[in-house]
Amino acid sequence: MKKKLISILLAGTLLASVLAGCGSGSGSGSVSSGNDTSQTADTQQTTDESDKAPAQDAGSTGNVIEIRASWWGDTTRNEKYNEIIDRFEAENPDIKVVRESGSWNDYWDKLATQVAGGNAPDFISMHVQYVADYAGRGVLADLQPYIDSGILDTGKMEEGILDGCKYDGTMCLIPMGVTFTNMIVNQTLLEKYGVEVPTYTTDYSWDDLMKMGEQLKAAADAAGETAYIVSDMSPTFTMFRYMARQSGGDLYTSEGKLGFEQSVAEEWLAYWAEMRDKGLIPDAASSTEDAAAALEQKLFTQGAIGYACTPANQLYQFQEQMPDFQLTLARNPIGNSGGRGEYAEGAHFSINSSSSDEKKEAAAKLMNFWVNSESAMEIFQTDQGVPANSDMADYVKGLVDENQAKVIDYVVATMPVAYEASYAPVGATEVQAAFEDAANAVQFGQMTPQEGAKQFYEQAKSILGE
Repeated sequence: MKKKLISILLAGTLLASVLAGCGSGSGSGSVSSGNDTSQTADTQQTTDESDKAPAQDAGSTGNVIEIRASWWGDTTRNEKYNEIIDRFEAENPDIKVVRESGSWNDYWDKLATQVAGGNAPDFISMHVQYVADYAGRGVLADLQPYIDSGILDTGKMEEGILDGCKYDGTMCLIPMGVTFTNMIVNQTLLEKYGVEVPTYTTDYSWDDLMKMGEQLKAAADAAGETAYIVSDMSPTFTMFRYMARQSGGDLYTSEGKLGFEQSVAEEWLAYWAEMRDKGLIPDAASSTEDAAAALEQKLFTQGAIGYACTPANQLYQFQEQMPDFQLTLARNPIGNSGGRGEYAEGAHFSINSSSSDEKKEAAAKLMNFWVNSESAMEIFQTDQGVPANSDMADYVKGLVDENQAKVIDYVVATMPVAYEASYAPVGATEVQAAFEDAANAVQFGQMTPQEGAKQFYEQAKSILGE
C-alpha cells in the first residue's frame, strides 16, 4: 500500500537532526477520498525542477532567497498555481520559487523519496491522509512562530479549523481550503412529498432522518411512486466517523488506536438495517449497484433519493446532471443525544522543518500570500475548498457561480461548529476495508449488526496491533 511505502521510506531517513518538528506520536484519522476531484487526475510534472534545485542548506543566491514549492494536480491547477506564485514573486522580488508538481499518486511517491533522501521541498502541499506519516516523524515545521511574529496571519480563521491543523498539539498546517463531507439534498423531491427542506444551519438527528424517511415513503406510496429518503451509507466509513465523534470519540486516538467502542459500530449497522427493513433506503442489491454506478446513473441523480452523502464542493457536478431538480446542501445528522461530528477535510500547506530558517521564513510568506490575499484568491477561488479566511471567502463568493456560492455559504456556516479531528495511522486503509466488508455482510443479511460489529472491531484491533 502507498502509506506503507511512505512509512518504510521515512523510517529509513536520518530524521534525528530535523529542526522544530511537530511531535513524535503516531496520529490518526480518516479521509474521504472524494474531497478533491482533481486528486486522481493523470497529469504530467509540468514544472518540476527538483533534480536541478540547489541543496536545501545552500542558502540564497546574492540577495535572492530560493525556495522550492510542491503540489499535486492536473494541468489546469498547475496553471493556476504558477500564476499565483508569479504574483507572489512580483510582490516579493527577493524570493524565487522553484515549482514542482505531479499527479496525486506520483506526488506522494516522490515526496516520500525526497524526504528519505533529505531533499524535500521547503513549501509542501499536505493532505490529512498523510499528516501522521510526516508530522509524526518531525518533517513538518512548527508554524506558530510565524503566526506569533505576524508573518502568517490566522486572525480571520475559525478556532475549530485551526485546531484541526495541529498534530500532537503543534501547529503544522494551514488549510488551502475547507470542505466537509455532508448531505446534498434534492429540494425538489422533498417538497413534492411534503418533507421539510433543511437550511444550512438546520440540526436534525439520526432519529429525525428516519422519521422524515417514513413521511416521504408514506407520501410516495400514496401516489403509487417509489422514493427513498437517503442512500444506504452503512458501508461509508467517513459517515460512520460522524457517529463515532458524536459518541465522544473519533475513528482513532492520538496514539493510533481505535477511538470508539464496539457498541458504536453496532449502533451504526443496526440503524441502517432498520432503515432498510422499513424500505426507507434501497435494498442491498440496489444499493451495491448504485454505489458503483456512474454519476449520471445514480439513484440520487435520477431523482429517486432525497439525501446523498458527498463532499460539499461536488454540488456543481450533481446539479449539472440534474437540471430539472433544485439541489442544496445540509449538515449531516447530529447524534440523538445532541453530539456533533463536523471536522474540516482536505488539503493544507506545510513547511519542511529541515529547511534553513531563511527558507522557512520565505515559505511562510508565500503561505500567507496564498491564503490571505485577494491577489492569490482571484486565481485560487475554491480550487481545494472554501478559503478558511472569512474575508477571502466573502471575496471569492463574488467571483463564482451560483452553485459555488452555495458551497461557500454552507462551508462558512459550518466552520464554527467543526472541531479537531484525529489523523489516520498506518493500517487505516485496512481498517476501512474491514469495516466495509462487515457492513456489506450486514446489508445482505449474512450477519446481524451485532455480528458485523464484532467481526469488524476484532479485525480492526488486530490491524492496529491492539
